[in-house]
Amino acid sequence: MSQERVRISVDHGVAEVTLARPDKMNALDPAMFDALIDALARLRDTPGLRAVVLHGEGRAFCAGLDMGSMAGIADGQQTADMTDLAARTHGMANRFQQICWGWRELPVPVIAAVHGVAYGGGLQLALGADIRLVADDARLSIMEIKWGLVPDMAGCALAAPLVRGDVLRELVYTGRI
Repeated sequence: MSQERVRISVDHGVAEVTLARPDKMNALDPAMFDALIDALARLRDTPGLRAVVLHGEGRAFCAGLDMGSMAGIADGQQTADMTDLAARTHGMANRFQQICWGWRELPVPVIAAVHGVAYGGGLQLALGADIRLVADDARLSIMEIKWGLVPDMAGCALAAPLVRGDVLRELVYTGRI
């Protein structure tokens, strides 16, 4: 998995972070998780950083979990660091939550520029930003319910101050787009 999943460029203190897996609508596979965690560490150590803009290359911000790669992990065709999900490996977050929660820990404003789709983990990733600029035709959904999963990449905690509780529960329980 040597393909570059995330690109970072910094110009005059503004970091542009690009999810770079356009052929899969920037879906989250183990290599993307690793790349995002590495990107967060690199940004924390960037002197003179003033802001971050996070966006996806191609026709989507992020389609969420790459179900194909997750199925490959489940049937043993691929390997991944699927550490104990209860282990808080990054402060208050586990490895999977860190790719969303970590943006809140940066000492500069983070802006998510959302276009195309932001489904499941992709929406949770956008929720980690301080500001979300969303294209008029973008489609967003907390889709985990469709696979019997809990949206536990910190999305509910990040959405709670933004969305009324009953509305958030409806979105989580229905997976409505």
